[in-house]
Amino acid sequence: MGRQHLSLSPDRSIVIVAVAGARDRAAFAEGTASFLNFFLSQPARKVLFDASGAHAALESGIAIELAEACCRQMPACRVAIVAREMDCAFSRIWRRALSITGHEAYLFEDVGAAEAWLRSEADEDTLYVA
Repeated sequence: MGRQHLSLSPDRSIVIVAVAGARDRAAFAEGTASFLNFFLSQPARKVLFDASGAHAALESGIAIELAEACCRQMPACRVAIVAREMDCAFSRIWRRALSITGHEAYLFEDVGAAEAWLRSEADEDTLYVA
């Protein structure tokens, strides 16, 4: 079963979401509900999504559908996704879902670079090299 941790950055401007382990249908449902409750209860509209320790444990079409459903419920925001590698399916599913539902999202392999992008005014097409 997967794990999830939700918190705010020390200055309360970034929501930090860390997920790990197998993300099956139950983990998606529980995790997205917890995230949405937390995210919608405070004003920060930047998200550092550390998915470097997670993997989808369900068919990709279902994972895409569930991710898109979550993203449609979020107000427009900027999301930096930290992946264990750039071609990680779980992270790419979330980036796709965020992008097609109107959010600015970018993949990183380094937490520091992800946080720097969130704190900058650069757009998602800017290349970051750590």
